[in-house]
Formats: sequence, structure tokens, C-alpha cells
Amino acid sequence: MNFTSIAAALLLSLGLTLASHAAPIAPLDTGRVEGSVDGVVDVFRGLPFAAPPVGSLRWRAPQPAAPWKGTRKAIAFGPDCMQAPMSSVPGPGFINPVSEDCLYLNVWTPSARPAKPMPVMVWIHGGAFIMGAGSYPDYDGAHFADQGVVLVTINYRLGLFGFFAHPALTHENPKGPLANYGLMDQVAALRWVRRNIAAFDGDPANVTVFGQSAGGESVNALLVSPAGRGLFAKAISQSGGGRALPGSLAWPSIHSAEAQGAAWAVSVGAADAAALRALPADLVLKASAGPKIPGPIIDGQIVPERIDAALADGRHAVVPYLVGANSDEESLLQWLPGAVAEHQRALGPYREAAMRLYGEDGKTDADTAARRLWGDDVMVGPARFVAQQMAASGAPTFLYHYAYVPKAMRGKAPGAPHGAEINLVFANQRQVSMFGEGAADADMADLMHAYWIAFARAGDPNGDGRSAWPRYSAASDTLLDFTNDGAASVTSFDKPGLDLLDQVYAASHPR
Repeated sequence: MNFTSIAAALLLSLGLTLASHAAPIAPLDTGRVEGSVDGVVDVFRGLPFAAPPVGSLRWRAPQPAAPWKGTRKAIAFGPDCMQAPMSSVPGPGFINPVSEDCLYLNVWTPSARPAKPMPVMVWIHGGAFIMGAGSYPDYDGAHFADQGVVLVTINYRLGLFGFFAHPALTHENPKGPLANYGLMDQVAALRWVRRNIAAFDGDPANVTVFGQSAGGESVNALLVSPAGRGLFAKAISQSGGGRALPGSLAWPSIHSAEAQGAAWAVSVGAADAAALRALPADLVLKASAGPKIPGPIIDGQIVPERIDAALADGRHAVVPYLVGANSDEESLLQWLPGAVAEHQRALGPYREAAMRLYGEDGKTDADTAARRLWGDDVMVGPARFVAQQMAASGAPTFLYHYAYVPKAMRGKAPGAPHGAEINLVFANQRQVSMFGEGAADADMADLMHAYWIAFARAGDPNGDGRSAWPRYSAASDTLLDFTNDGAASVTSFDKPGLDLLDQVYAASHPR
């Protein structure tokens, strides 16, 4: 018996099939695609999940992708969605073209397929809704696939291309949906997964949607959006907020967004919908950079209401849910000038008590205390709040705090910055990143990767001898803390500060 026969017999005994080294083929509802082989993983890149949103389709809900004849090559990423070049994100050396024609996704699946359909994870990238893409090296899904998970990364429209309202657009489509074109793209991608993932031996009934930052916000929006209902079985939100954001970060109503859109249209000489769609893409891109960063809009349909209100009143999907935030979320402030001062004003009569609490050790200067207070109020506190609401609904819920600092950065970084967990979740610690992780951090990467995979498989991150991760409830108030010493459960984590921020929130948003 030759080596190939022995390998085939072994794999068959494990319920697997030996994949050919030939380029893998998958039959989709729009036509056949040919991917590539990366070690023990098949990769399909640049799969269109919707028609190019260009010309007359700009600022419209995503339309079906056109079918093709023959076999389409799927070996290169599609263009990233329109965004300004970012020299530090996701790291030096990353180059991928941008275009309005950007509604593509990517699939990683094991070359040796199991007998039973595999769990599926769909990653929604972050980037403040103005940057990012499924093509980023950080999001390479090979390590999920080699553990028996089908990993999907997606693009969605960004900036004003993805989040824009104008009276002329409302007039031509009065029944909607409107404004949240980027979120509509995410829904279209999830519908594509439901129709097509079986072609990659994924289980359409076992889909976990997960994301970080704007991607985590998107996950929370999908929980409360009627459009997202039934498209996923589990959800993970990493540093995704979840309750009303302070000041200029708050999501606008459709009416205020229409007023902003109308004012901008006047400034660029666009009098109607046709003129808006005729604007050069670079002009729309320039307006996406601020001063008010585009993002989700409460339109009454795709985003029917504030996430926190929907969660508190039980108007959301009840699915297993994993959520958390990082110890240095205030690292975001480097891109948000004036945010701390705005937040201090928003604290109102609670400001003095909050500052005293956050500087109670006597070693923290006022600026550091104010920055940490902002980070907790924008990310850490909302993660606990969302966990409380999801747990109260009966959803199996797991809360974490991520404070791990890569070994190369010990003594240099004050904590785990916003986004620092991503490469470890993907077990891509050897990828170039902003946070300094590397091969020396493999143990933490293996640990986080295993928790996320276990959750995707069965809705519970526990097992295989890992530190127990207790199911969250408001009564127990226990989370899993990822630190330099590993992972351990902690009860009443930062309770005085987070309780005070809950009071601030309740006073600002009375029920």
C-alpha cells in the first residue's frame, strides 16, 4: 500500500476525505468557482455576494450578483471598499486596490473535509465604518479552517458610500430600506452564506457572526435588526459598545442624517438623486473623513431603534453571545481629538465622583484618569451592559476582559489597546501588526483561538482543560480576564466604576 492509500485510509477512519492537490472547485448559486490550496486549507477569494454598487446602484440596497458561465477563478481578493489610505492599518506592506465595486467575500475551508457539515464563522471587520476590509492579513482564516471551522471574511460599503441619507433618496424609495447600506451589505453577505456555504461543507444552521470595533457594533446591530433575524446562530462582539454612545459618537436619527446629507449635497452642487450618484467617487470619499464620521443611522428598519433600548426591552435575537473589551480602549483617542473634553461635559453632575473614583489610588494624573474613564464608558461598561441584557433574556452569555500585553511590549504599553486581541483570536500572532505580538505569544493565541472555536461549535467556550469560563449573569457578575498570567475568572470586575457609569447612562437615557 502506497503513502497516498495509507493517508486516505487514515482519514476515512476519522470520517475525513483526502482532498486532491488540484485546485478546489465549489458550485455556487451563481456559478462554479475555483480556489487555491494553502497547505491543508482551500481558499476562495474575491467571491461576489452582490452586484457592484456603482452608477445607479450607489446608495441602493445590494442587488443579486450576476451569474456566470464556466468556472470563475477565485484566487485573488476583490477590491477593498472605498477608503482613505491608512499608513498604520493594518500594517506595513499591505496593498490592495480600492473601488466602489467591492462587495466580495472570502472563504477558508479544510482541504480534508469531515463527514459532517462544519461550523461557520463570519468575520465583520472594524475600522470606524470608514476603513477596513476582509482582505487584511490579520483576518487570514487558515488557522480556523485547519481546526475544522469554515471562516468567511466580508467587505461592506464604508463612509458615506455605506451610511448616507438624503431627502431625494427617501423620496425615490419611501418604503425603504434607507441609509444603512453598509449594514445591508452585511445582511446580503449572511444570506449568501446561508445559500452557499454548504458548497464548502459548512453548516448553514451553525453560523457564528463575529466582529471587532465597528464590526462588533455591527454584530450588536444585527442582533436587534429584523433584517438579521435567522441568519446566524451565535454572535461575538469584541469591543463593539452596545449602548448609546456619548456626544458626537451617537448614532443619528434618519431625519438628522437627511438634514446633514442635504447640507453636504448643496455644498457639492448635487440637486437630486441622479446628481448625487454622478458625483466622482473621490469627492464622496473626501467627505467621508469628517468632521462627523459616517456610521449607522437609526432608520426604523435596518436599525429600528437604539441597540440598548431594544436589548433592554427584549426586542433582539436570543442566541449564545460572547462579548468583551480591552484594558486600554482609550488608545482610540489618538484618532478622536476633543473626545475626552466632550465626555467630561457629558458626565454632568457625576463628573467629580467619577474622576475621584478613577484616580483614587493617588498615583493617576487627571488626564490619565479622564482617558480611562472614557475608555470604560465607551467600551468596557457597554460590554457588561449588553452581557446583562442578553443573559436576562436567557441567552447563554460569556463576558471577557482582555488585558494581555505581548511579551515584546511589556513595560512599554499601558495595557491592551483597542484591537490588540484580533491576531491572537485568529492565531495569526506572527502577522505584522501594530501591537507587537509574535511567536512568543503563541500560548495566549492558542488559548483565545480555542475558546472562540469551541463557542462557534457549541455555543460554549469551555472544554479541553482550559480555565473555566462561567456563564454570565448580572447576579454572579463573573467574567474571564485574559492577563499576562493567563486566563482566570473574576467576580465584580471594576464594579464601583462600572456601576457609576451605569448611573450616568441611566440618568442620560431614562426609560
